[in-house]
Amino acid sequence: MGKKQAQSARQERRSEARKAARSDARKPEQKRPYTLTDCMKFGRAANILFVVFIIICLIYYYSIAAKGNYVIPFEIAAYAVEASAFVLFTISVIWMTRLVRARSIMKVMLLLYIVTEVVLMLLEFQFLPWTHYNGLSLGLILTHVIFSGFVSLTLLMLQPENKRVQVIVSITTIIIFAGMFLGLAGYRVYASILLNAFAYIFFYSAMLHQLRLEEVEVDCYGDRARESNFASTMFADTPTMVELPPAPKATVRQRIRRVAESFTDEEHIVLTDKDEKFEYEFGVQEDDDDEYEDYEEYEDDAPDAEGRDGE
Repeated sequence: MGKKQAQSARQERRSEARKAARSDARKPEQKRPYTLTDCMKFGRAANILFVVFIIICLIYYYSIAAKGNYVIPFEIAAYAVEASAFVLFTISVIWMTRLVRARSIMKVMLLLYIVTEVVLMLLEFQFLPWTHYNGLSLGLILTHVIFSGFVSLTLLMLQPENKRVQVIVSITTIIIFAGMFLGLAGYRVYASILLNAFAYIFFYSAMLHQLRLEEVEVDCYGDRARESNFASTMFADTPTMVELPPAPKATVRQRIRRVAESFTDEEHIVLTDKDEKFEYEFGVQEDDDDEYEDYEEYEDDAPDAEGRDGE
């Protein structure tokens, strides 16, 4: 009796666990208070602030500070711009990691990229006491550029099959890899950081444009809307609503055939599946022209028949 009770208790626990799992799966996902567009806007604003900060620092340290004139309020304002840029960039990446499904590699690499940029900027402006740091080191610059390019390539995970995303990420990566030439020209590592900022300004601006045009669809948490095509049989005996599968893309051979047919004067009549379905449901009525042609053919054949009878 004790064994039977224990088995029944286990079965009840398993059934309750299954019911709880099903109920959790059926619960609608909570929609995030921010969207992918907000992430892109924050990322673009952050990189614009990076560009402003680096340009201000270049002007200040090579003109005013080089003569021994240090303006403390100016430096505080410049570093406040840098801090705001890092805060906005971090918010953008964190929102994206919480909003976009899966894509763990992309999320981890973006977070590592922010940490790397923070450390390099602190080292570049001597806020970290590391005596072995050399901002002119070619190996450091090449390593930073290669790492930044790999981070850029992970952005393809947003929608790998989308050609627009492929083009945008490719251009962004090319701009980042151009930082190698700055290192070969003898510039410091913050020159490649500046070039990265321009690259990401382009990326975020292009992605915002594509999101407005709804050319890019990234599956996010709380967003289950999907476009579906439906076929109706309203006038059939049993009206139903059937979801149609997405139309397959035309092959290269089919496209070439269509182009060739467009240059010909002949009229090609193609019976589609919808036409066949229409004929199946409503039937096909014979045209009056066809009846008239059949009647003319009958009259042409009639004298021949009479002549044969006379003979």
